Amino acid sequence: MAPERKRTARDYEQALKRQELATGRALVQALPADGSPGPRELAAAKRVLTQALFELRRLGRDLDEQIEGLRSRQPGRARSAQGGRPAQGAQPRPARGAGPGELDRFEAARNAVEEVAERWEGRRDQLGAELDRRQPHRRQGQGPRQGGQARGVRNRGAAAPARPERPRSPRSRRSPG
Repeated sequence: MAPERKRTARDYEQALKRQELATGRALVQALPADGSPGPRELAAAKRVLTQALFELRRLGRDLDEQIEGLRSRQPGRARSAQGGRPAQGAQPRPARGAGPGELDRFEAARNAVEEVAERWEGRRDQLGAELDRRQPHRRQGQGPRQGGQARGVRNRGAAAPARPERPRSPRSRRSPG
């Protein structure tokens, strides 16, 4: 596996913009152009936002790691009083795009990611509330999927590979005859 190249703050800003555009396109596809969306369309839009938030949080974690790396390098570098050059005996480190103010740019990108995440979480919560309002019986455990677990979403937290779904009833395991 090739070593991953360090991303600049601009790379993260562009990734955020690409993600916003992709999410907007996915929402346009999920919601009807005319009229009021039905429960299916609302549920699809909520799924789009949930997936977008997952990807956005991953971007935020990557940014956090980058920021921590920059912070850990800053105080440890001994500098001389001459133009910011490393002091004699100090090991020079490659800058990797981290010039003056780069940490501030990374933190600004992280703040932008947080703002977008908060906005999307609010929209997703609104969609969930509207779905609950339109389909109150599903939230009371009377729907076909009790426990709130959707089909095929087992072991999500453990990041297990996708597996074939178990049969819905014991009858489907019997041989036909």
